[in-house]
Amino acid sequence: MGELYRLRATGSDGSAWRTDQRAWLRSRDRCIDSACLKTVYIERLTVLEDSARAFHWPGKWWRVDAGGHDEATVEIRDLTAQGLHFHLEASAGANQGELEGTARFDAAGAARYASGAASQRCELIFRRTVNRIEIEQNGDQFACGAGMGVSYDGTYVHSAGDPNGKPDLVALGVVKTEAQNRAIQALLGSDYDALAASADGVSDNSSESGIPGVTVVDTFVEGLACDMKSVVAYDGGGHIWVGLWSPNAKDGQAALATGVVELRYYTNNPGDKRRLPAFIASRRNHVCPSEREVVRMMP
Repeated sequence: MGELYRLRATGSDGSAWRTDQRAWLRSRDRCIDSACLKTVYIERLTVLEDSARAFHWPGKWWRVDAGGHDEATVEIRDLTAQGLHFHLEASAGANQGELEGTARFDAAGAARYASGAASQRCELIFRRTVNRIEIEQNGDQFACGAGMGVSYDGTYVHSAGDPNGKPDLVALGVVKTEAQNRAIQALLGSDYDALAASADGVSDNSSESGIPGVTVVDTFVEGLACDMKSVVAYDGGGHIWVGLWSPNAKDGQAALATGVVELRYYTNNPGDKRRLPAFIASRRNHVCPSEREVVRMMP
C-alpha cells in the first residue's frame, strides 16, 4: 500500500491522490473487524494498482469487488462534450442486470442518466475520482431493469480484464483469522475455491450449534441458495467442520446425473469424521425441487 501510494502521490496527480488517500483512511478507520479491514485494503490496492494510465472516459471499466460475487462492467463510448454512451452489466449471485443509455454531463462534470416515470425512475450518476469512475444509483434494481439484489453502484477501474483477485474466507466474513482461513484451505484442498464461491450471502447462526464456543456460519449463492451453499463451523481449539453442497458432483466412481446435489463433509475433529454434526445434518435435504441429495464423507 505504501509503495503504491507514494508512486501516485509524487506523480502529476499527486495533490488529488493525497486528498483521495486521506478520504480513504477515514473510511478505513470506521472498520470494526478484520474482515472489513481486509476488504477495504484489497479494494484500495486494486484502485492503486490500476491507476498508472491517464484518465479517459472511453473503454471498459470493472467494478472493484473484493467479495467476488458482485461482478459488474461498464463500457463507455461515443464521448462528446455533451455526454457519453454506456453499457452496464452486473450480477449478484445468479441474478443479472443490463442497462444501456446515454448520460449527459452537468456543470460539475458528472454524467447523469435518468429513465422512467418519476415514481419508478432509474437514475445513474457517473463521477470521475482521480483514476476511476464512481457510479451512484438512485432507484432500485427493478426501476433500473435488473434482477433481485443487482445494483450498478460502486467504484470502477479501467482494465483489459477483471482486476479483482480471488476472495478468501476472511474478506468474505466467513472466518475471523488468517489461521482459520489457512486451516480450512489445508483441509478442503481444491474444494476451498468452491466454498469461497458459495459465500455470496453470509449469516452467523451460532445460536443453532447447540455447543458452547462453536461458531456456525451459513453461506449461499443468491438465486441458487437451495443447491450452492455451505455451513462452516469452528471453535477456539482449532476444530473445523464444513458442509459444502454442490450440484452435478461426482460420487467417486461415475458422474452423477443432472439433478443431484452432493453434500461433501469435512472435519479435522477425529471424533466426528464419520458422522454429521447436528448443525450440518439439520440443513440436509433442503435442496431445489426435483433434485436429490447424496452425502460424501471426505478424508
